[in-house]
Amino acid sequence: MEIWYKYNGHDAKVVGKKKKYDNNIYVFDIETTSFITVDGVVYPGVYYDKLTEEDKKRKDIKYYATMYIWQFSINEKVYYGRTWEDLENFLKLLEVYVPMKKYLFIHNQAFEFQFLKGVFNFSEVMARKSRKVMISKLRDYNFEIKCSYMMSNAALKDLPKLFNLPVEKKVGDLNYDLLRHSKTPLTEKEMGYCEYDCIVDYYYILEELKTYKEVGKIPSTSTGHVRRELLNITLRDYKYKRIVSKAINTNPIVFNRLQDSFAGGITHASWLYSDMILENVDSYDITSAYPYVLTAYKYPSSEFKEINIKTREEMTDKFYYILTVEFKNVKSKYYNTYISSSKCKNLRGCKYDNGRVISADSFEMTITDIDFYLILDCYDIESYEIKEAWYSTKAYLPKKFIEFVLEKYVNKTKYKDNPEYELEYQREKSKFNSLYGMSVTNNIRSDVIFDDSTGLWDEVELSNEDIIEKLKKEKNKGFLSFSYGVFVTALNRNNLFRRVMALDDYVVYMDTDSIKLVQGYDKKVFDIYNESVIKRINYVSKALRIPVEKFAPKDIHGISHMLGVFDYETNGLNEHTYNRFITQGAKKYAYERDEKDKKTKEIIKNKISITVAGVPKCGCKVLKKLEDFKDDLYFPYEITHKMSIMYNDNQEPIEITDYLGSSYLVTDKSSACILPNSYTLSKSWDYTNLLIDNSSERARFNESIN
Repeated sequence: MEIWYKYNGHDAKVVGKKKKYDNNIYVFDIETTSFITVDGVVYPGVYYDKLTEEDKKRKDIKYYATMYIWQFSINEKVYYGRTWEDLENFLKLLEVYVPMKKYLFIHNQAFEFQFLKGVFNFSEVMARKSRKVMISKLRDYNFEIKCSYMMSNAALKDLPKLFNLPVEKKVGDLNYDLLRHSKTPLTEKEMGYCEYDCIVDYYYILEELKTYKEVGKIPSTSTGHVRRELLNITLRDYKYKRIVSKAINTNPIVFNRLQDSFAGGITHASWLYSDMILENVDSYDITSAYPYVLTAYKYPSSEFKEINIKTREEMTDKFYYILTVEFKNVKSKYYNTYISSSKCKNLRGCKYDNGRVISADSFEMTITDIDFYLILDCYDIESYEIKEAWYSTKAYLPKKFIEFVLEKYVNKTKYKDNPEYELEYQREKSKFNSLYGMSVTNNIRSDVIFDDSTGLWDEVELSNEDIIEKLKKEKNKGFLSFSYGVFVTALNRNNLFRRVMALDDYVVYMDTDSIKLVQGYDKKVFDIYNESVIKRINYVSKALRIPVEKFAPKDIHGISHMLGVFDYETNGLNEHTYNRFITQGAKKYAYERDEKDKKTKEIIKNKISITVAGVPKCGCKVLKKLEDFKDDLYFPYEITHKMSIMYNDNQEPIEITDYLGSSYLVTDKSSACILPNSYTLSKSWDYTNLLIDNSSERARFNESIN
């Protein structure tokens, strides 16, 4: 790594037909120090963890951060500087040698952008939600900046393994707890850490170029890879476009109803078994649950039209429905409850089961007919009134789409556990996992606006006219219908929860595509369901003339893996999935089982592992025994290294003294202060529906003004 002023030019690699640009790989990264002031005294950011919860609420605490070194690589050559002025001078040099458009990659641009916006002007910023920057363009320098984290959906440290890169990120060579600034000297080891952050990202982009050839053609999101591939296949397939276009709704009222009825996977812990150490717990997972329902079920195939129906008996299996229903005097028949209170309106007299409805005097919901039938079967209901109903015809998704999904499944299965195709497996697995995200994407969202003059963000709701126009454009594209996404999750919930109903007394925990059970359950429930899956796939295979082998491809060992069936989860070392298991709620459980050490291959008896939302797997180190997994269990920052961010959009100059005793005036105008984030386990039972789309708030058509 060389100091920036030793740069003496390089040659552009000109590509592009109409608009020429440089195909060299440019990568940028910064290292920062975070600090706080308490009573005007400066402390390193790590000191925040020593404050009490009451102290953290004090208004006199201020949050700061400063950049103390930046790295900028041109292909594998890395340059560095210590100040923003250094960077401005370096960019001016680059513009002299290569004035044409260039693509700059930053891993997690959202973080660096918070600092850059206080130094540079931006002509354009594209973000899914405030601060979550995907693409930005510098006004005074010919750079378009893309986020390689969004492109890969992987942490920088994971890229080498996922993409079989010839380098690895340095870990532990830079102590982030120490207070530093632009004059703080860095050791050779610390400089190497900084350099390799750029090198790893460079090799990742280089790997992507094997597929896309040009840096400007690499998709901006991880879902974009599979989306681009499908788009290329269907671009001139007018039959495909015609089929999809018919299912895309342009009525903005229907657009609202589809959003209201959309829900993700169901995650729930049974109150019967909460806070108990359970022995010999079994777990069953659905094999590729979402791809199964995408390929084996029918979906809305026409725009939804309003219909006057009042009862279940008036509905037919020939149609799908979106219903707004008022329920009265409702009580669950089962220990495991289905209705999420967050999806209810005008909820009265409710008794809750961790955010789900055990019983209620009345409430209103907008739901699919699949949810409606399920609710009628798992709750005792005195009465209901269908206040509004919309219907659509049913048909299988376009054959080309189904074949595309199956191709990804065949490739993933074929490459799995084959050391010669490890990279291919990771690529196909990533694409396969993105299929669901692509199918539930709603592209009509509020506008996310960045004001370059103030450096502030705003999310502006779309007008009714904007929504109508965007719906028409979606229909003209004929790529995918949002109604597919609404029903893919509903179909999967139905497949999971009906098995939960059949095994209710024994169900400990469920999550999207898996069920965990205590002993005594009837295994025939899974056998019968799996037989129905095989029967359905055989039918679809014949109906669509798709070889059944594509639904059940063979792995390297010659074993077939049928889509959609419940598989018993085992690592081959235990009689049951878990020797011992305990849950404290959704996304909060711990277990013991025998595990084989990946390096030594030795068997570790009763190894403790955890799944806790927001806590890394290494948090299991706080458990000396499984009985420790209870209320008030403390996961310290020193073990989890979990961080939170405080954004400062108007940072005042402040003088700090680094860990070596050297003082410096920090003048960064905006910053992102990284703070330690310890976590205490508690029964807040904050269950959610785990929506996949974490983009900006979805737009809504204002029905009151039309």
